[in-house]
Amino acid sequence: MTIKKQPFGTTPDGDTATLWTIENTSGLSLGICDWGATIVSVKQPDKAGRLDEIILGFDDASRYLSTEGYLGATCGRFANRIASGKFSLGGKEYQLNCNDGPNHLHGGEKGYNARTWEAAPYSEGNRSGVVFTLISPDGEENYPGELRISADYALDEQGRLFMDFKGVSNKPTIINITNHAYWNLAGAGSGSILNHLLKVHASGYLPVDETAIPTGEILSVEGTAFDFRDVKPISREFDHCMVIDGENGELRVAVEVRDPVSGRKLTLYTDRPGVQLYTGNFLQGTPFQKNGGFCLEPQDFPDAPNRPGFPPVVLQPGETYHHRSMIEFSNQ
Repeated sequence: MTIKKQPFGTTPDGDTATLWTIENTSGLSLGICDWGATIVSVKQPDKAGRLDEIILGFDDASRYLSTEGYLGATCGRFANRIASGKFSLGGKEYQLNCNDGPNHLHGGEKGYNARTWEAAPYSEGNRSGVVFTLISPDGEENYPGELRISADYALDEQGRLFMDFKGVSNKPTIINITNHAYWNLAGAGSGSILNHLLKVHASGYLPVDETAIPTGEILSVEGTAFDFRDVKPISREFDHCMVIDGENGELRVAVEVRDPVSGRKLTLYTDRPGVQLYTGNFLQGTPFQKNGGFCLEPQDFPDAPNRPGFPPVVLQPGETYHHRSMIEFSNQ
């Protein structure tokens, strides 16, 4: 394993960004930046040994905030949407910034994707990574509580990318952290991902209203376009939370995706109850085309603070939020 550090342009705040590149002996590499704790690169050999970039990203930190889509970013304090930007906690109603039409999305105007994180690289055995840390002040984006958060991204010799998020707060708050990488297993910029082969270990999904807010129901995928329990092409656009089978809190296989031409495959494992399946519907074509990448965002359910029937997302003082996900890369 090797780990390298280099400048990565200037952030919108005027600071010099830093990029860490981790590579294993098989040629699989991970590039991650302290601006937004952002995955900017994953390069993977295909079944013939050809190395390609499989993440949609840029070569300079300044381009990440000027481009919509949260490419590769660590999203929080609450990833995904909260209806009308409102939730109640401890008898008090909080009004968050509505930055997605009538709703709050991915932590608001100054989410964690738009912050410089402290970074500490490390190597342990056959695994190397970077632990990013951030202090989110009490009242930031009108969220209650000072939240201390870490995002640990690591790569190992077995071809696995580990994503480990932790948080502690001095007041009751809500929390939901994810990564928003866009993948194209045929190679970034190679075209649409709608021909990728997909299997989702989910018997249910969350239907949404016209503003992409869950209705509160959990519906069966049986007989619907959301049924990917058997492998089939993605074929159409999605921006929905899939309800992953198995025990919430247990690391388990959630999603498998393969490019039939290159043979590249990724398998996502997570301990979260849901994975947001998003097919790049709003990519504008400059520089990445519509449907040019897919996102698999392991997370708690959207709008969970307003849905008592969904798994709880409140973090109390003295507790530790801990989200574990892993992506395994292979060829078939």
